[in-house]
Amino acid sequence: MRQLNKLHLLHRIYLQRAAVNNGLYNGQPPLLEYVEKHPGCTQAELADFLKVSPPCIATSVKRLQKAGIITKTEDASDMRRSHLYLTPLGQTKSEQCRQAADQIDKQIFNGFTSEETECFYSMLDRMLANLSIDEFAGKSFGALMQTAKELEKKEPEQN
Repeated sequence: MRQLNKLHLLHRIYLQRAAVNNGLYNGQPPLLEYVEKHPGCTQAELADFLKVSPPCIATSVKRLQKAGIITKTEDASDMRRSHLYLTPLGQTKSEQCRQAADQIDKQIFNGFTSEETECFYSMLDRMLANLSIDEFAGKSFGALMQTAKELEKKEPEQN
């Protein structure tokens, strides 16, 4: 399992580097990808999808607005709501990050045959199935992230 943890860490480092090299903070590429796929989404929808707090989203959106990457349009029927859109620069940044992520994934499987890659994914699916039992059965990635965040805040039990 140590190798799997190291692989995950290296993957994360490469993704973080890609974000920074594209003038973004670490958590911003998933935010851009969501807004790109859901133009006109609200900050609340974005926070719910990414499983982060609304204030965290507000900070990121302000930074992205200031950088000219996102625009925010007030809702005509509810002035408290606003809708998010990528600017042309935002679309470019999102595409650059996606291409970098695709390249990283290609690098991971460099030298693997298609059968080996398929076998790897099959084994990962089996491992996930082995751990996705009881209260974790059927939970999405986002729901599991929420559970992990809740456990980080939980006080240890005294024996």
